[in-house]
Amino acid sequence: MIPTVVDQLEGGRSKSTSAITIGTALPFIMFVTWNAVILGNVLGLDAPSGVDPISVLQSGSGGGETLSTLVGGFSELALLTGVIGFVYGLVDAWTDITGLPSEGPKFEKWKPVLFAAVLLPPLALSASNPEIFKVALDYGGAFGVSTLFLVLPPIMVWKSRYGKGSPLLTKPMVPLGKIPLVAMLATSGALIIQQADEKFGISSFVQDQILS
Repeated sequence: MIPTVVDQLEGGRSKSTSAITIGTALPFIMFVTWNAVILGNVLGLDAPSGVDPISVLQSGSGGGETLSTLVGGFSELALLTGVIGFVYGLVDAWTDITGLPSEGPKFEKWKPVLFAAVLLPPLALSASNPEIFKVALDYGGAFGVSTLFLVLPPIMVWKSRYGKGSPLLTKPMVPLGKIPLVAMLATSGALIIQQADEKFGISSFVQDQILS
């Protein structure tokens, strides 16, 4: 989303910085508040393990009808704002891939096709399997997000610092050179391997094979 935000703000440094700072600070505050509400209203309930706390709150048993309505509205807004952000980002991605401009008559001509390329595939998948969203979210968080936010950033920094090309215009903000980058990559790899073990039961399979 950052390239899309910067492009919409015409590359203005101060505007982009403010938008990214405020745009991440507000969701962070809402996220912390959301967790406080869930933990404060669900932990005291006599509910069996494995119960979805959001479902408990939406049912009204965790805080009354008012809280149930607020939880439902918050959940819907979370999905809606997420969809809006990803749609804008993916439309921009398709314009980059296809070489189309991001605005103007040519963009308006192909706009329906671009939005169809973004919206129709997930619509078809969700219609064929309504539970696929939860499965995709689970695996996407375990592997996709980990790769995007944990693996790629140190690789990009390594490429810009030590790869062939133009020298850095500013000094690195993080000291110790390659050591923190290697540490980040090692930690990221360990987390992804741990997630893979939990999802696919690799260690259990290996133990069963050894015992057999």
